[in-house]
This record gives sequence, C-alpha cells and structure tokens, in this order.
Amino acid sequence: MERAYQLSRDPVYFLMAAFFALLTTGLPAVMGQPRFMPFIQAVVLTIFLAISVRRGDIRSGLGIVFLWLAVTMSLILLLTWFVPEQLERAFDNGFMQRAMTSEWYFARSPLPGGIIGEPLAAVAEIAGIVLGSLLTGGLVGAWFLVRMANLAAFSAGHLLGIFGNPLLIFIALPVWSILQIAGAGGLVVLCAEPLLSGRFALGPWLRRRSRLLAIFGGIYAIGLLAEAILPAFWHFHG
Repeated sequence: MERAYQLSRDPVYFLMAAFFALLTTGLPAVMGQPRFMPFIQAVVLTIFLAISVRRGDIRSGLGIVFLWLAVTMSLILLLTWFVPEQLERAFDNGFMQRAMTSEWYFARSPLPGGIIGEPLAAVAEIAGIVLGSLLTGGLVGAWFLVRMANLAAFSAGHLLGIFGNPLLIFIALPVWSILQIAGAGGLVVLCAEPLLSGRFALGPWLRRRSRLLAIFGGIYAIGLLAEAILPAFWHFHG
C-alpha cells in the first residue's frame, strides 16, 4: 500500500529550508543589518518549524532546526573567516566583539557575554527560549536561538582567521557553545509544540515530551555549566 505523502518528510522541504537559511543569513550579513538578520531568520525558521510541528512531526521539526543552524553557522563562520571587516557590520559592536574574543583567548580576559560576567543576560536568554517559545509558537525562542548561533559562529570565524587552520574548528567553536545551541534548538521545537499544534494543555504535553525535554534541557544546562568553568582553561596557543 502506498504511504500517504507528508510534506514534512519531503527532501525538497529540507532543501527549501536550507536555501532560505542561506538567503536570510547571507544577504543581511553582507549588507550589515544587525537587527534585521536575526529577525528575518527567526520568522522564516518559525514558518518552516510550524509546518512540521502542526503535523505532529517533532522529528522533522528537530531536523529543520538543526539543519538551519548548521547552514547558517557554517555560512557566518566562513564569511567571518574570509571577510571579517564586512561581517562585523552585521553584529552590534562587531568590532568590539572580535577584539574581546581575541583578548579572552590570547590574553585570558573574561569571556565576552559569558554567564559569569552577564548572569542576567543568561537568565533572559533561558526565559526567551522556554517561555518565549511557549507563548509565541517558537518565534521568540527562535530569535534567541539564531542570535546565539550567529554570535558563536562569528566569534569562531574570527578565531579561525587568526589560527589559519580549519582543523582547529572545535577550539574556535568551544564545547559550551555547541552544547547550548544544541540544547536550545531542541527546547525551541518542543516548547513551540503546544501553541502550534492547537493543544495548549501543559499537563499532557509535559507527560508526552518529558523525556525529550529532560534530554535537551540537560544538554543546555551542561553547556551553561561548562561556560561557567571552562573558559579560563580554554587556551591552547601561547
């Protein structure tokens, strides 16, 4: 018997998501639009996410989000590596962000934007990812997520440009950033489900998604803990 067609499992659907990830990242980045870039990224990502989640296809939703993150982060990292002066215009205080990243890695200054130095910003980010996704069907959470991913890729691209060796990617993009982005990506998908699916009953949702919530919440929490401990030791040059 022929299986029913599912848009959320169609390879073309994922190809379109990758295309729009490139489009909504590349154009604003090259044009130097620090506010428009995360906004349009979040809006378009939420649209693709809604297509999956409204059909109850959480696996597809997770696939879309992680594909989006992989594409956008790779693009920003490469552009920053090759044309750093152009890309710094796509971030608020981009020049200072590059300078502070260098000072952290080479001069052992505090990690810019780290949880130790800016705990209130970390709390706001957690609230935006969880509560923002619950209340807006993932839109606010997606904004926090892409903003986090963009900045991590920008900093990593800057360090890779200094290292001059792509094999050092997992030094330039530290483990705490990877864990937080992965955990936050999963939480955005899961927390967007109640509103997008039209079943805003938190009790059944918590019981149904408790395992995945624990997995992605744990990954995010480990990332925060790693960010509090590891940056002081994350120096492998000089």
